[in-house]
Order: sequence, then C-alpha cells, then structure tokens
Amino acid sequence: MKRVRASQTLRPPAFAYRGATSGARATELCCEAVSLERLARRHGTPLYVYSTAMIRARLNAFAHAFQRIPHTLCYSVKANSTVAILRLVAGEGVGFDVVSGGELQRVLRVNRKAAGRVASKVVFSGVGKTEAEMELALRSGILLFNIESASELNLLSATATRLKKRAAVAMRVNPDVSAKTHPYISTGLHQHKFGVPIPEARTLYALAAKQPYLNVAGVSVHIGSQISDVGSFQAALERVADLVRALRAQGHDIRYIDAGGGLGISYEGAQGKFDKQIAAYAGAVLAPLRGLKLHLLLEPGRSIVGPAGVLLTRVLYRKTNNRKRFLIVDAAMNDLLRPSLYSAYHEIVPVRRKSRETEITDVVGPICETGDFFARDRKLPRVSEGDLLAILDVGAYGSVLGSNYNTRGRSAEVLVDGAKARVIRRRESVSDQIRLEKF
Repeated sequence: MKRVRASQTLRPPAFAYRGATSGARATELCCEAVSLERLARRHGTPLYVYSTAMIRARLNAFAHAFQRIPHTLCYSVKANSTVAILRLVAGEGVGFDVVSGGELQRVLRVNRKAAGRVASKVVFSGVGKTEAEMELALRSGILLFNIESASELNLLSATATRLKKRAAVAMRVNPDVSAKTHPYISTGLHQHKFGVPIPEARTLYALAAKQPYLNVAGVSVHIGSQISDVGSFQAALERVADLVRALRAQGHDIRYIDAGGGLGISYEGAQGKFDKQIAAYAGAVLAPLRGLKLHLLLEPGRSIVGPAGVLLTRVLYRKTNNRKRFLIVDAAMNDLLRPSLYSAYHEIVPVRRKSRETEITDVVGPICETGDFFARDRKLPRVSEGDLLAILDVGAYGSVLGSNYNTRGRSAEVLVDGAKARVIRRRESVSDQIRLEKF
C-alpha cells in the first residue's frame, strides 16, 4: 500500500510518521523509507537506528557554509565512534578529530588500504595523550597535534625525536570565554582543565620552534559543547585571531586555525532549519578571520549525528505508586546515559500512534538506580505494555557512552539508507562481556 509523509515531520529528512493510505492519519514512525516497528521486530530492543540521509545532509550544509575559505571538516569521533558511521563520514571527504589512541585506531580501520590518506586528515586533541598514543599518531602520519600543556609538548618532542618523525603542532588556547552551556561540557574558562592561557601559549610556541622535530603550524580553540549562542564562538575566535597576528609577527608560520566544534542542536520540539543555523555559525566563526589567509579546521560532532539517531525501546510494564505513574521500558541508563548524567532532555514519541489520550508519567529503565530514567513528569500519549517508544536525537553521545552496568549487553545498531537497513553493531551478549575474564 502507498505510504505518504505525515503533514508534521519529526526530524526531516530522517524521521517521519507515515500513513497506510493518502487519506489515513499518519500513524507509523519510519526512518527514511524503513518502518521502525519492523526493525524492532527483526533486531529486538533496545535498538539504535541511524539515518544516512540526515548525516549526509548535515555534512553538505557545513561544506556549503564554509565554501569561501579553505577548510577541512574533522568529524569529532567521540560523538559516535561506530566504524560504519566513520566510514560514511569519510566517504563524504571528511577528516577526523580524535582524543585517544583507540579512536585513532578506529579511524585507521575506515580504509585499511589507504590508512595513510585517512590519517592525513586527523587532528589529535585531548589533555592526556600517552607516549604510546603519540607514537601511533606519529607513525600514522596525522595532520596535527593539539597541545594542551608544556609537559605534553616536551613528551611529544622527545617521542618525535626518538622516531625521527616530524610532528605539526598547534597549542590549544583557553580564551576564557563562556560557552553558556552545561558546566560539564563547558571547556573554555580558566577553571577548566583544557587548553593553556594565551600568555602561556606564546611561551610554548617559542619553545616548540626550537625543537628539531616539531613544526609550529596552528592555533587551536574549543570552548565547549551544545552551544546555541554563536556569539561565544565569535568572541573566542577574535582572541585567537589576535594571537595568530602576534605569532606571525614573531616569525611563526601559522597556517591553521582549529576552531573546534560545539555547535548545539535542539532537543525539544522540531529541529530548526539547519542551513539557517549553520549560516549564522559560519558568520560568527569567519568574521574574526578576515584577511588572515589560513586553512580552517572544524570539529563538528553532535551537530552532524545527533538528530540522525533514535533509540527504540519497548514498554515492559505500566506502574502506579499512589498517583505517580511510570512506564518501565527495556532500555536503561547503560544504553543512554545523557538523561542521568546531565539531566538532559530527549523527546520521546510512540512508534505507532494509537490514541490521542495523554498522561503525565516517568519513563524509566530496569537498572537498580533511581537515576535510571529518560523522562520525569513528561506529558506523553498514552501507550500500553508491549508498545514501542522512540527516544529522539541520540545519534551523538548515545551508544558511545554505553556500559555493561548490571551485566547488560550494549544495544545493537542499525544504519538506514533509503529503503535499506543493515546492522552495523550486533547486540552484545553475556558471553561477549565475560570473554576477557579469568575464573
């Protein structure tokens, strides 16, 4: 039977309700052309489902917004590190931002036959790089190291000298600019562990320039995540631009500015027009850089994959304690930690719309923690035991933050492309969890 798009879409071009006929009320939630209910029946729940179309559309929007300046998108692997997602991103000509040796190894698996070409678009960030991680990155031939301390600079110099491998470096500066976001994901103030103050950075550049296997190449900044005020980006880049001019005046060949990532998404209600949002972001980033003639590096993560994913979960039980209502579902905080960790809001919708009746309820998981919840006192359409719910906007910091708490297996993951769907991570079994244990 012919399916039609609902008049109200949830997350175009990825997720929409569809009806059985042109005259029917749209009742079934789909990812692109694939029924989410069918995916749940086939692969079980909890289940992560991602949209190829959404990821490509957002990558294209970034490329268009920054087309007037030489730039490289370096997708932030920590947002979602599933190798199939990385391969999809790489297929669009995008590089990567990594924060660990493990993430770098995932990136190198994207194309083993051309690992060197993949590595040439990799930026290595993070405050605690080990010598082994530095050695892996040097042997792989990555584009740039973002340095966060004098001690790290000294270790990288020693490692590069031992291997006789040259390393391009940028200092990650802390501009003391508020990201106006959750304190756990704000990184640009002096009280945070990230980066170095701009006056100290000048000293580190002078030290780096004297090292035989270090090439001073850029300046890096990242002030936080889930940022909606683009003025914060502009304020940070104005300070970075001033530093670039000062460093060039001192003879340093600054070719790159790494503007980091952090552009936020809307977790409540329909997503706004991304083209408009990315245009405002590009304007804020590019305005301070006029006339500098450099190559811009960008590290988007959440804004690329966040709205491209949903978590499907089945209602196990309805429960009432006095007047308090609960929906107990089969997903838990080990599958999606953000609500417990940040009190983060995620919209929750029924996969099949059956009733116009609503209720105020908590949506909670089966883990033995009061903090195991997805929503509290949320107004939702009334659903029954056995019904499916979709938790929206979980493509970033969803599965990647998963754990085995309560000896629960990590969820399976499915990638949809049009009418096709394939498993990109199988469901984890108890045997998978204990195979490294000795008893």
